Amino acid sequence: MSEHPAESGKKVYLQYAKILAVLATLTVTMIFIGESPLAQAPKVFLLLLGSCTKAMLIIFYFMHLRFEHKGLVLTVLVGIFVTSVLMFLVPAYDGGYILEHSLYK
Repeated sequence: MSEHPAESGKKVYLQYAKILAVLATLTVTMIFIGESPLAQAPKVFLLLLGSCTKAMLIIFYFMHLRFEHKGLVLTVLVGIFVTSVLMFLVPAYDGGYILEHSLYK
């Protein structure tokens, strides 16, 4: 027999609460990583990894892409990837100006 709508709704809210708890935990962890005395390169890597993980959780659960057709999901993910690559390549194409005038020399 099928579930009652109230039971189904509770499962959905419970799933969102779990995702929210994971996002909050990742956020607090990232704050501690940012303030930690780690070297710059591992710190940046860990923060980028945490940010990507949080973005994927939001995209798949809160934007409901987990339940969409695979073609739509692939289109969105390819768009995000292309945009991310362009965000790094376009500034890098400025002839090295950013690298020459960096604050972290």
